[in-house]
Amino acid sequence: MRKLLATMALLAMTGTALAADPPCKANFKQEGKFMTGRTFTTWDVVPGVSVATAFKRIYTEGTKSGLRVVSSDQGAGTISFEQPNGGVDLAGAKATLPWNVVIEPQGKAVKITVTKTTPGGYSTSTDFQITSMCAVIDAGRNP
Repeated sequence: MRKLLATMALLAMTGTALAADPPCKANFKQEGKFMTGRTFTTWDVVPGVSVATAFKRIYTEGTKSGLRVVSSDQGAGTISFEQPNGGVDLAGAKATLPWNVVIEPQGKAVKITVTKTTPGGYSTSTDFQITSMCAVIDAGRNP
């Protein structure tokens, strides 16, 4: 009976651990409203990577995925992208969406913060924003 209870407790703890959101998803925040525009932000700490390495990887993957670099400063760890033709708003106007990435040293790791802004009337799902923004952070990780 003890083994059965111990096994059940272990399985319950494993299920809880698997159910926990990854930091990128847990750190996600949304501000603003659909009609006035929204700002989405998330961050994660990536171990074993320098600012320069994360910068290069994110810069490369961002441009390969179709984002345009508006400005960048490797020394400051900042990249401003824009997503041309990122969709349309309620009036049917094409939206160009700004993305900002900040890479900060954290000992032998880096903290990567991604912020994306959408105009008023721009329809998008929270899940899509989390997935796309976490992909930017994941681009900075060691393969």
